[in-house]
Amino acid sequence: MKSTTFSSLNGIALTFSEPEYKERIEHVKKIIVRHPQYEEVYNELEEVHITSQGSVQASQLNLSGRTGAGKTTIVKQYVERHPRKLTDTGTIIPVLYVKVPPRLKTPKALASKILGEMGDLFANSGTDEELGRSIVQFVRDCQTEMIILDEFQHLIDRDTLNVLATASDWLKLLTEELNIPVILCGLPESKDIFEYNEQIDGRYPRRIILEPFGFEEQAQQKKFRLFLKKLDGEMPFSEYSNLSDPMLASKIHYVTEGVPRYIKDILIEATKTSLKRGIDYINEDSLHDAFHRLTRSNQRYAINPFGDARFNYFDAIEIKRKKETAFINSQNDNSKRNNKKQTKKTS
Repeated sequence: MKSTTFSSLNGIALTFSEPEYKERIEHVKKIIVRHPQYEEVYNELEEVHITSQGSVQASQLNLSGRTGAGKTTIVKQYVERHPRKLTDTGTIIPVLYVKVPPRLKTPKALASKILGEMGDLFANSGTDEELGRSIVQFVRDCQTEMIILDEFQHLIDRDTLNVLATASDWLKLLTEELNIPVILCGLPESKDIFEYNEQIDGRYPRRIILEPFGFEEQAQQKKFRLFLKKLDGEMPFSEYSNLSDPMLASKIHYVTEGVPRYIKDILIEATKTSLKRGIDYINEDSLHDAFHRLTRSNQRYAINPFGDARFNYFDAIEIKRKKETAFINSQNDNSKRNNKKQTKKTS
């Protein structure tokens, strides 16, 4: 039985201007499946949070993973479980979530961002030391028990020792002065700060990498199909779409690489098509059309597997890899030829 119940369309197509159409699409966007990796990260956040309260040394955690793996979804869910509270004496912020903006020039700018999120009216004024003291004071006043810095790679994505030095020194100061968990969440390249600063490296021994779903081994396929089955039960239709069917699951993994966000993207588009056709589930025709409406630069050689009864996952993956390798080699050859031409011109 489906965990979410929606009435049958009875063959009546919906248009995008109808409230029910938008309601069902929004429902898909809000679906969250708590799969094993999700639970591992969530439980780790909770353990770090609870065990650090009143501790002589707060625990720290680094969460990394490729775009779309689900990092932000998990940490935001945790923040929602610990909402802000307005009291007679001020605002209590148990868990502070801060999204590090792109092209952030200095850690000082991030300090201002943190203070702004906590309600400081003078967040943009003051020296580095003054802003640091303000953060410490606001953390105490707001009874903040944990800070989550999302998209942390934006602070260190410029390959200069100066930026890494400033960022690591500032982070060291933060963790020392506050003595609360400061969760670093970002893309894999955010690990550069640990390789640069031995003290920060020692403060973050616990690091979790959130991986996309695998599919090469049977155990991985089983986990992925279970994920799709749970997702299917939450879809805004009166009938199951049988997303966990072995063949269909292999096609979905092929076009999404097992990345949760990409899975959600194609299901949103397929849902739109099914609703417009008055169909009470997602079929391969809907997925076929959805594939053509989505564009990803790292999938330039992916074929559309939906509707292909002879599709073979491993053969298709191998063909795609060969084409991608040939493209990369071609690009490298062109680059070498251009470099030779430039060398001749300057000599």
